[in-house]
Amino acid sequence: MAILELRNIVKKYGSLELLKGLNLLLSESDIVTVKGRNGVGKSTLCKIVALIMSPDLGEVIFQEVEVNKLGDYQKSMLRLKHIGYVDQQYTLIPTLKVIDNVELPLRLLNMEKSVRRKKAEEILSMLGLKGKEELFPSQLSAGEQQRVAIARALVKSPKLLVMDEPFSSLDDEAMAMVIDVLKDYAKSHECAQLITTTDLGFSLGNKIYVLRNGKPISE
Repeated sequence: MAILELRNIVKKYGSLELLKGLNLLLSESDIVTVKGRNGVGKSTLCKIVALIMSPDLGEVIFQEVEVNKLGDYQKSMLRLKHIGYVDQQYTLIPTLKVIDNVELPLRLLNMEKSVRRKKAEEILSMLGLKGKEELFPSQLSAGEQQRVAIARALVKSPKLLVMDEPFSSLDDEAMAMVIDVLKDYAKSHECAQLITTTDLGFSLGNKIYVLRNGKPISE
């Protein structure tokens, strides 16, 4: 079943047409990697897929819903309930402890405290962060902060996971662990995942593309 489809997406920045009639399909359990050098539009693509940014032209279909026809509140609720997003900058809240950062989406969904605490602790443990729950982001390494951001995206059991350069600060051991978690999650939750990277030698998932001239080219 299709989770999200992009149809003929165009995104411009001034006179620059960054995405040019882009088409992309993410179905249940897909892990899709989009590779490309800096500046080709990977982050823009992530924001459009995560319903953070609207295209200038084209259609975004999320679980058979035409997102173009929704208001801002409806889009924000779709994101909150069904989409996990990992930004390049992690965007952790510095004044909240690790456990509270991870719990935040569940708190916004009005989940009972004891339930959300248990879910947050479980996902942090899966990502090798057991014992870090009561620390603040500033007390963590960059790689640990990146894993906290991934935990926060996963904790609400999203149907779509969008990750912009999610391995950039991870060492080989941490990266292998995170990849195993993502693979298991895609299969067990029938979650579609989009991963971007500047590493042209990296390949993960069942669909691998290079973003070139505003369109994903199958590798």
